[in-house]
Amino acid sequence: MNKRSKYILGIDGGGTKTELAIADEAGNIITKGYSGPSNWTTTPRKVTEGNIIEGIEAVLRETPNIRLELIVAGIAGVSKREDEAKDFLLSLGFSERVIVTSDAHIALIGAVLDMEGIIVIAGTGSIGYGRRNNIETRSGGWGYLLGDEGSAYDVGRKGIIASLKSYDGRGEKTILLDMFQEYIGPGDMEVLVKIMYQRPQDIISGFARYVVEGAEEKDGVALKILNDAAYELSLLGISVAKKLNYSNKDTFNIAYTGGFFNAGEIVLEPFIRNIKEVFPKCNIFKSKSSPVVGAILLGKSILEKEK
Repeated sequence: MNKRSKYILGIDGGGTKTELAIADEAGNIITKGYSGPSNWTTTPRKVTEGNIIEGIEAVLRETPNIRLELIVAGIAGVSKREDEAKDFLLSLGFSERVIVTSDAHIALIGAVLDMEGIIVIAGTGSIGYGRRNNIETRSGGWGYLLGDEGSAYDVGRKGIIASLKSYDGRGEKTILLDMFQEYIGPGDMEVLVKIMYQRPQDIISGFARYVVEGAEEKDGVALKILNDAAYELSLLGISVAKKLNYSNKDTFNIAYTGGFFNAGEIVLEPFIRNIKEVFPKCNIFKSKSSPVVGAILLGKSILEKEK
């Protein structure tokens, strides 16, 4: 490899894992690597720093004898602490130039393959994020206690509540009750439900797939839950677009990503329809690439401006 070439290290630091990639200045990825979680707020700081170091060292071993011109890191939970993360990365000595931004920022760039647009993310949680004319804004993302509408957690929670109401005889009959009993396993219902409070996010989010199955079998309760979820997710995109001052005559991009969108047309059709009713000319599509690719593209755009 040409030692005089400029190389970019992209980092996507999340609450589940850290993904890293090294690319040349044209944006061509040479190698990728992974390490443990690195959420700047929720992961213990020593663990976060250790996982980032481990990931960087791993990808550099795959690409010896190169000089990193720029590190671009999108890190979850880094809001208002970008300087802390930047100082840490600079202290490692891998590069003299470091850009730190949010994980949502690089997710957007990777999703639309552009510097501007909107992304709606629906996994365990949910959030909408967008950028236009160097202005950024978000909607949602308030966590499972205060928000995350339309997420797997939200859908799973509503599905379980509907199951328990059906069990008590104070709600509509639904096949979700049978699914819930299958999900938590045999035993006394009250005892099994108490177990859920030990790991509520994981267990409750996991039930979302049963709600999807129930909707596919035309269960009315499940269908309503998913329709409500699609509406809430569309509101994330709509509210971000309004905050960015898009009008119903503008053409712009909205990408969607996250495991919950894998439910398919049963969620996508109302999600897209609701947005199109407000912004008929917007383009809505599945995320085109990953956040770590977004970090590389952001680095590439910075280097191109310097030529």
